[in-house]
Amino acid sequence: MHQNSPRTSAPGSGRALAGRPAWTHGRARLPRAAKAAGAVVAGTAVVLTSTGVTALPVPSAAVPQVLAAPAEPEELIVNGFLAAGADLPECFFAAGWGDRTAQGSFSTDVPAGSPDGARSYALTVSNHISGDAKLLPSEASGCAPTISPGESYDLSVDYSSTSDRNALTVFVHTPAGWRYHTDLRTLPATQGWTTAEAQLTDLPADVDRISFGVSLGGDGELRTTNYSLRRTPPPPAAPGEGELVVNGTLAEGGAVPTCFLPAGWGDRAVSQRVSTDVPAGAAPGSRSWAVDVSAYASGDAKLIQAETAGCAPTVVPGESYDVSVDYTSTTDRNALTVFAHTAQGWQYLTDLKTLPTSSEWTTATARIEKIPEGVDRISFGVSLAGNGQLRTTNYSLRPVEQEPPPVAGAPELVGRWDVLETELPIRAIHTTLLHDGRLLLIAGSGNDGNLFAAGTFRAVVWDPVTNDFTEIPVPYDMFCAGHVTLPDGKVLLAGGTAAFPEEDQGPNTFKGSDQSYYFDPADDSFHRTADMTGAHWYPSLTKLGNGDVWAAGGLDEKAEGTVLTELFDTSTMSWLPQNAVPQTWSFWGTYPHMFLLDDGTMFYTGAHTFGNGLPGTGASLYDWTTARIWDVPGLREKDLRDQAGSVFIGPAQDQRIMIVGGGNTDGNIPATNLVDIIDLNEPTPAYEPGPTLPGPGKAYVNLVNLPDRTVLAANGAQYNRTGDVFSAALYDPEANSWSSIDPDPVGRNYHSSSILLPDGRVAVFGSNPADNSFDFRISVYSPPYLFQGERPQLTRAPERAGYGDVVELGVSGEVVSASLMAPMSATHQTDTNARLVDLPIAGEGAARTAQIPDNPNLLPPGPYMLTVLDADGVPSEAKWVWIS
Repeated sequence: MHQNSPRTSAPGSGRALAGRPAWTHGRARLPRAAKAAGAVVAGTAVVLTSTGVTALPVPSAAVPQVLAAPAEPEELIVNGFLAAGADLPECFFAAGWGDRTAQGSFSTDVPAGSPDGARSYALTVSNHISGDAKLLPSEASGCAPTISPGESYDLSVDYSSTSDRNALTVFVHTPAGWRYHTDLRTLPATQGWTTAEAQLTDLPADVDRISFGVSLGGDGELRTTNYSLRRTPPPPAAPGEGELVVNGTLAEGGAVPTCFLPAGWGDRAVSQRVSTDVPAGAAPGSRSWAVDVSAYASGDAKLIQAETAGCAPTVVPGESYDVSVDYTSTTDRNALTVFAHTAQGWQYLTDLKTLPTSSEWTTATARIEKIPEGVDRISFGVSLAGNGQLRTTNYSLRPVEQEPPPVAGAPELVGRWDVLETELPIRAIHTTLLHDGRLLLIAGSGNDGNLFAAGTFRAVVWDPVTNDFTEIPVPYDMFCAGHVTLPDGKVLLAGGTAAFPEEDQGPNTFKGSDQSYYFDPADDSFHRTADMTGAHWYPSLTKLGNGDVWAAGGLDEKAEGTVLTELFDTSTMSWLPQNAVPQTWSFWGTYPHMFLLDDGTMFYTGAHTFGNGLPGTGASLYDWTTARIWDVPGLREKDLRDQAGSVFIGPAQDQRIMIVGGGNTDGNIPATNLVDIIDLNEPTPAYEPGPTLPGPGKAYVNLVNLPDRTVLAANGAQYNRTGDVFSAALYDPEANSWSSIDPDPVGRNYHSSSILLPDGRVAVFGSNPADNSFDFRISVYSPPYLFQGERPQLTRAPERAGYGDVVELGVSGEVVSASLMAPMSATHQTDTNARLVDLPIAGEGAARTAQIPDNPNLLPPGPYMLTVLDADGVPSEAKWVWIS
């Protein structure tokens, strides 16, 4: 980095209340309208999140009193709007490298709503052969922001670009000097101004300053402005058991309580603030919110839950909820007001009741009877619609305790759960069905630091027919490795654990391993391959149409997010060098759910492990051959998809994928039961809301494709490794609906997994709750089709088949269809290679023919379970067929 002009203004100067438009934060905002939840204060539409306030000028009548802006996290960028400076913006410098021609100049083209004096900086690159150009905060004293080790930071830049060769690039300073750190994400070309946002986490301990900007790595024109860096606020504490409102006592937060926002509309003067006046017996640290209204002509004022992820409570259509708020008021112009969120955004729902004057603290209670269909979140509060003083605290929302509807318990309707007498001999965290019907169960150290320190790593092979376990020697700690079944039926293991966190480090600072082995069922042994190019803890492995294996995600040898993409060549049984693999230099997260599509591209569903989703929409289409990424819209609650379930629904030919539930273990906020479905055959695919998963929201959802084309969803918990949810359901893709069934009798959350067996049953393993104990019981679910009379049979099938082949089948029963199912290889609710592929079938009676698809992207090479289905939806037991 190069020296630049000295600091001339404090961070945030020029960032007035009305200076930064709400849209630059990239979140859908509560609408402003009659009865809207966005406040109108002194001619400004004010929208607040749990951490601050943004505003837009509106053409309203003058209002006598202005609501003071609550404190946001401190802005760390100096001159972020580029207002100061002559040839270059003060505290910034033009940087870059390589063989290209780059020119830069100021521009007055800025995003709508930017403050007076804001400018952008235009960079033009031509004759590009290599390198990039960018504008960065300079290393001059007081310019490049100082940061604190262990903290996370939210950064953003407004940009427009004629090229798609853009990246959000970060440099870090250590005692050794400045160095490149990472490209947080690639950025597409834009037709107008767009905000690039990302979160910077897991910075190395010796980093004390950072600098960042948008780099242009090809011919084109790039404009940037509105640079921002703020410390990520700490997540709110989880509410108590059964409570859905986060921070209901208003104890957390600064000038505005965390997870709340002041709102309202109309022509009136408003003063709002926190107060220490609370009801007798209130919890320690409780605060109230004081609203004073004067010069009232129209509208109201209120405090409601913010729309920020994890704040406004998630609700279930058709269920009822009890609402309560403690309040005092000097007027009778009060109402208990509710807003609802749907796929179209936020809107006013109802006033549950009016509230009388009360000089003493009084509890206002009401019931929301049956949430309307399509509503997934609500926000509520006491609205003051006249001159007077209102105080509120102790916000509460709880589901009405109802007896669960009786489940028709006949097994031919709901199936049956059995808990085996035999227990696991190890902590089975990684589970793979082998082509001989046995299961490979791997613990490694099993999330046990003592076993890691002792070098005790374990695995077993379990035969579900004989119920025998065979101990397998384990050469290194495969805990949190990635795995996939190879075309020859061996199981590839990659990455894992090189070191557990030190005592002064966070719980998710494991150091990744670069080791790689394959397991051969022929000799029940692990065999070493060449190491991966880099280390990975929590990588995902996705098999490609040619049988090679794509791998990415996880933490590296420094316990930092790795941006390295890897490729395993099955012809040489080795990992390719870095320069032989197209690199996005993007961090995909940990165990990203990455599915191969029929055109050879991939789809990242938005499901992952640990914390928030990726920046942007949270879901992406990805061409791994060109390293290009496109955001896909429509995913709801992208930051509540930690350890959600993802699965193809129906035959893989339909290219429809479903994401179910999920939470946020970093924030430990209540999980969601939202379901979103995407049809990737559409020309512009986007997620659409699916039917809500029955029961409370939950993460750790185990999804399994069944051979009758339904999907089993079982197990899960509301919070981080606690609050087990005892519910299960079957999804019918043709009806697009769920049917509740009896739950697994064993509560299961973290490190649980489910595997479809060749006989059509489902085996369920493990649970590793917050006390780090482990449940060694094995549950087995027998679906309803196992109790619906005689099953059809496959009396004859080929051992091997090629793409496009027509194969002869012998069957019994009224067979109407056939399918191939990939053997599952699951961990952490992740199996990106699971799929059911339909086989067109012809003929009558006992002799049938079926055609193998000619597209290997639909059916990557390897062993598959072949089943036939009769007219009643009952499948046969599977026979193994090798596709190559």
